Amino acid sequence: MKKRLIQILALLLALILTACSNKENETMETSQQNPEETSQQNQEFAEIGSGAHLVKFPEDLEEGIVFATYDRGDIHEDIYVNSREAIEAAQNGEELPSGTVITLVGYKDGELDQYLVMEKRAGWGSQYSPEERNGEWEYQAFNPEKEVREDNIGRCFTCHANQERDDYMNSMDQMKEFDLGEISQSNNRRAEDQVAANHTEDWKVSEISAHKNESKDVNKEESRLIGDEEKAGIIQDVLLTMYLQQDKS
Repeated sequence: MKKRLIQILALLLALILTACSNKENETMETSQQNPEETSQQNQEFAEIGSGAHLVKFPEDLEEGIVFATYDRGDIHEDIYVNSREAIEAAQNGEELPSGTVITLVGYKDGELDQYLVMEKRAGWGSQYSPEERNGEWEYQAFNPEKEVREDNIGRCFTCHANQERDDYMNSMDQMKEFDLGEISQSNNRRAEDQVAANHTEDWKVSEISAHKNESKDVNKEESRLIGDEEKAGIIQDVLLTMYLQQDKS
């Protein structure tokens, strides 16, 4: 009987030692787990839109390209992009480059109402959860005075989230269809407007005979003083040629 009791006690001791050993091994495996994996499991993602402060008002907005416009009742919107390269990338089926800035300028009843800006930079958005992140885009809203507007920027992420295939842009189709030839035409019109703004009333323009135009000593009697209307046209043609030549260079 005593021998039987000793065998039972030995068996119980063996079971206890085995359980302790398994527990110790489990603890060691947990402690040896990859620290990065543990950190990722316990990571708390930043609040969506908390990086809006990175987006500044685009001071060079007027130098951008209006590639889309929308009208809805009393609302009018012009959509600008800050570079030709972004349009070319879209039309070539490529991702928009880092540094791309898209600006919605909104009008209500003909009055400037708001600026909505989305900007893309390498590495932006990495602090958000994968479900909420809009690639590398951040958003910001500005009032007509170009000051940051109190707004729920998280709504911008929600609005653009379903456009992942279009690099989170709601107006990608318009960018792909935009005629890049319109840019040079727009530049020409802007140059013409600037040249036309010059006052030429006090300018004097004379027509000189062809065989005299290389001479430094020109007889005034052999030149014809040109009238105001013709004079203005000649001056504007010369200034426009100079302006466009400078723009190309």
